[in-house]
Formats: sequence, C-alpha cells, structure tokens
Amino acid sequence: MDDNKKKYAYWMKPSMVAEIEASLDLANVKSKGEFVCQAVDFYLGYLNHKKTVNYLSPLLLSAMKSELRSSVKFLGEMLFKLAVEQAVSSNLFAAQFEYDPEAVERLRKACADTVAEINGILTAEDAHKWQREDW
Repeated sequence: MDDNKKKYAYWMKPSMVAEIEASLDLANVKSKGEFVCQAVDFYLGYLNHKKTVNYLSPLLLSAMKSELRSSVKFLGEMLFKLAVEQAVSSNLFAAQFEYDPEAVERLRKACADTVAEINGILTAEDAHKWQREDW
C-alpha cells in the first residue's frame, strides 16, 4: 500500500471545518488532514465491520439452526428408545405381578413428586433405598 500522502480537494461545509478545528486536541492530531484521515479510517472500519456482520450473521444463524435440528433429532431418538424400554419394563412387571391399580396410581404420584424434587436424577440405588423407606 502506498503510504505517501497526496493532496485532494473535497467540498465540505464550513460548520464541519469549524468542528474539526475545535476537535483537533480531542482527536490528538495536529492538522485537519490528520483528523480527516483518522475519521475516514474509522468510518471505513465501521463500514467493513457492518459488511462482515451482515455476511456472517446468516452463516452463524444457519449453523446454529443446523446444530439445533441435529440435537432435537438426537433427543427425539433417545426419548423414543427410552419409551420402548419403559414399555418393555411395564409389560414385564404386569406379566409377573398382580397389582392394585390404585396402588400403581399412588406410586406414580409419589414417583412424580420425587423426580420433580430431585430434578430427574434417580439412580437404582436411590430407588432401592426409597423402597426400603431409608430415603
């Protein structure tokens, strides 16, 4: 890049020139030309940043949507597998034991309360303790 400065003539409002002259110290520059160069560098950075954001935003959104779709699909598959295993367990239980439907409803409510209380983390050891009422 050519860093040699060249003189250019541009039209500018006198009020802007007055503001530039009043702001030279604030911008830490010695001349109006340096001030304008800094301002143009800043504005070009802003424009390029805007272009980059406008370009990257749709790409990021697309990637996030794809990842979310993949996660939802995976969770759906896992929930299906859990439901199948639960159906197998329920059928094994029903085939092996005589049970009172009202007792099962009380157990379901107690299980729902316990699972809600412990945020769904119930191990086999916890269930064993619960059945022995050591919970």
